[in-house]
Amino acid sequence: MRQETMSHGRSMKNRIVDRLDRTSYLLNHGLAFLAGSCLLLMMALVVGNAVMRFFGAPILGTTEIVGWLTALSIALGLGYTQITRGYVEINALVERFPPLLKKILHKAVLVTSMLFFALVSWQLVLYGLTVKQNGNLSETLWIPFYPLIFLIALGFAGLTFAIFVDFFKQLVGDARK
Repeated sequence: MRQETMSHGRSMKNRIVDRLDRTSYLLNHGLAFLAGSCLLLMMALVVGNAVMRFFGAPILGTTEIVGWLTALSIALGLGYTQITRGYVEINALVERFPPLLKKILHKAVLVTSMLFFALVSWQLVLYGLTVKQNGNLSETLWIPFYPLIFLIALGFAGLTFAIFVDFFKQLVGDARK
């Protein structure tokens, strides 16, 4: 009976991990698709502007739009980078530590990162609300840009969720990490 209860507990943990993993995968792959789309738009805009400049009619606000698309492509790709481990990890010092200390440090880094990026996301939402309330417009094109701030906050939220899933896997001892 005890073995059955332990088995049920493990399968429940695995289902939770699977659901969290799947949700993080879908969210962050969707955001990565948007990031790639921003990159393609940026490329098309720069090339289009170069062609139009040749004919003496450059596209108005190209620099402003390219700046926004750059910020979006970076922010929206953060969670995907976390999921695929596309970052550089320097652990020469940590490799010399005992296994228990390595696990503790890894969890501490995950919690600290998760809290930091959650705070970044939250502050971006507050900033976006302030920009919206003040009616701020972009310098060149004179259009509201607070939706872009909300999208950047969403990118950081995706990263926060990906880190949370990694932390949860560490916490429950998921072997798939």
